[in-house]
Amino acid sequence: MQSIRTLASVVLLALSAQGIASAQTFKMTTPIAPGVAVPDTVDSSIGTLNLNHGYPDAETVAKIYDNLDRSRALQAYLMAIPIVNQAGMRDSLAKFGPYNQTDVIWENLVDARTVELTANDNTIYNFIWLDTKKGPLVIEAPPEILGGVNDFWYRWVGDIGITGEDRGKGGKYLVLPPGYKGEIPAGYMVLRPNTYGNWFFFRAFVVDGSTKPGVELVKKHLKIYQLSEAANPPAMKFVNASGVPANFVAPGDYAFWELLN
Repeated sequence: MQSIRTLASVVLLALSAQGIASAQTFKMTTPIAPGVAVPDTVDSSIGTLNLNHGYPDAETVAKIYDNLDRSRALQAYLMAIPIVNQAGMRDSLAKFGPYNQTDVIWENLVDARTVELTANDNTIYNFIWLDTKKGPLVIEAPPEILGGVNDFWYRWVGDIGITGEDRGKGGKYLVLPPGYKGEIPAGYMVLRPNTYGNWFFFRAFVVDGSTKPGVELVKKHLKIYQLSEAANPPAMKFVNASGVPANFVAPGDYAFWELLN
């Protein structure tokens, strides 16, 4: 009987010692950093995510990848709005005539048949698509206009006209291709866009309620040509866009992605 009591005491002492050891904080114990522990489930904006020691199950993996695809598509859409709008602008202007030589002019002002950003119905709009892939372009700007050049990303390149270097007196601007290293002749106001494709836009003005003086001023003075053709520039083509159904803004359907591509 005494031996049984002794054995029982030994067992109790061993168990007690084991409990003390398990509860003891050792010298090299590192506490878990707050916020690191991962629960088995996480309720998120895309639904419940199921985890096993931080590892997602197959359904959760698929859900996360789908969300990543959607997020990247949204980022691509938002970042691409400027260039897609310019691609639409370029393609719409090309329907009226060749790049560089065609001035799409609203001789009788803009009406509801024209879809474009921020248009008003009391100035004479002029849209020209510029392409410098063949070399520098000369713009002979008319006097008394208000406009500028935007590159393919819709970034401002420079003002032309009243707020430009010519101060509304008209004059010759030289639009250079990206990275142009050639000689720049004297006598030009120089614009340096970072893209080959650029949108040149400006307004002429109504005089005493009539568009005729402004239109005649543009047709008399506006010329655009390759610098290499300065000695014998080609004639400009003027196309009246008033009353012509045309769209100059980015599409809102799948064509957006086709243009971006």
